[in-house]
Amino acid sequence: MSAKRKPGPDPLSAYRAKRSLDRTTEPGARPATAAPSPSAGGLFVVHMHAARRLHWDLRLEMDGVLRSWAVPKGPSPNRADKRLAVHVEDHPLEYGDFEGIIPEGNYGAGAVIVWDRGRWVPLEDPLEGMKKGKLLFELHGYKLKGKWTLVKLKKGEKEWLLIKEKDGYVSADSALPPESVLSGLAVEELKAGKDRAAPVLKALARLKAPRRVLTVEEAEPMLTETREQPFSKPGWLFELKLDGYRVRAGREQGEAHLLTRKGNDIAAAFPEIARALVALPFEGFILDAELVVPDEAGRPSFQRLQNRAKVSRALEVRRA
Repeated sequence: MSAKRKPGPDPLSAYRAKRSLDRTTEPGARPATAAPSPSAGGLFVVHMHAARRLHWDLRLEMDGVLRSWAVPKGPSPNRADKRLAVHVEDHPLEYGDFEGIIPEGNYGAGAVIVWDRGRWVPLEDPLEGMKKGKLLFELHGYKLKGKWTLVKLKKGEKEWLLIKEKDGYVSADSALPPESVLSGLAVEELKAGKDRAAPVLKALARLKAPRRVLTVEEAEPMLTETREQPFSKPGWLFELKLDGYRVRAGREQGEAHLLTRKGNDIAAAFPEIARALVALPFEGFILDAELVVPDEAGRPSFQRLQNRAKVSRALEVRRA
């Protein structure tokens, strides 16, 4: 067994020094007890941050932290747009889930949304690239895809350029959807405290939906039945039979639950779904759903779902 590596300089000391973590909603960052193994690739996040000046923050998982660049005009899929990216302090990995409002009087006060997130894959040695001032990588996000380059400008220590490389994801139209990939809110809506629940509650009242107290465990999942012929009947809704896990998803007292037919709660194994459940604007709710993992063609793949469900280590689950 290899000896535990001693921690070197704390990469998150600058992050903590700029923040009063007892007065901000941002995640804390404890000092490392051991040095992380040199690594790169995994999670990438782009925050849209309505601080004193609106900007975007590109964050790439590297060496156990999120290396971060502030991009004043935001990433662009147009190759003609060479966007300034200012290298800022490293952020903790937990920041990849952060979305909210940093209170006035704090560093970076303002609304923050997760504008995009996904996986990033280095195409060259990224640790060497950080030293030499050039990172070539792929992004696999909801909005940003394909090859990108970060190139350091010679005139300064922190100024880089974020450039889209030539591939099938290049677009002359630099406009991308403004909404969060977690909450569905634009940063202005988050700041204004938009009530997303009201239209749904009004619709339920209009439909005279019955009121009752029900826990996620008590809810019975809908199961399929065989019929000789298709039919239509008032009060019935129909759905496609997808190849996945039947689950009951919900939130109770602020905590997400994802129960299988056998009653096993697998929310911890699917944190991306748990985050989405917690982000929904309701105090308590239950969803009867099918959990699927699509293949390259967008079709549910039960084999991929089983492989995903077998991932158990916390770091691997977060990256999955």
